[in-house]
Amino acid sequence: MNKLTITLCFSVCLTACGGGGDEKATPTSVQATTSTTTTTTVSTDTSTTAPVSEGMVGLTIADDFNLSTKFELGIDVNLNAGDQRAYLNVCYRKGESDRADYNNCVVRAPLTQGMVETTIVMSRQDIELVAEIWFYDSSTEPLSYSWQFDAQQAKQVFEIR
Repeated sequence: MNKLTITLCFSVCLTACGGGGDEKATPTSVQATTSTTTTTTVSTDTSTTAPVSEGMVGLTIADDFNLSTKFELGIDVNLNAGDQRAYLNVCYRKGESDRADYNNCVVRAPLTQGMVETTIVMSRQDIELVAEIWFYDSSTEPLSYSWQFDAQQAKQVFEIR
């Protein structure tokens, strides 16, 4: 009786799961519909109005403009701190606060003799950066500086003194 019950349960489970099936797709009938298309031609008279440029045809670019938004940013740190060990983080500003967004940093480097000098390539001019200098000595408060793109300057420098 037990063997019969177990066999019956297994057969019910196997049939409930279904078979492997055929990989051929059964054809389905698709009802075709017809539609009518009308074409409308619009004519404009440009003799009395200014010509309208299409796309980039009317775009005029100065020869010295290379269409790049990238620029070099020099980062120059000199704290005259002697042998005091410190670490520099230069990151994007976090929201509206004056804090650095540590998930979006562009430079992370230890200071050697209180100095670091490097150049990075930035891709946007509408950003604000925050530099924070953390000292290995926990009794010294970290220093914070901010920088924003200055269109009046030919060379962009984030100088920390």
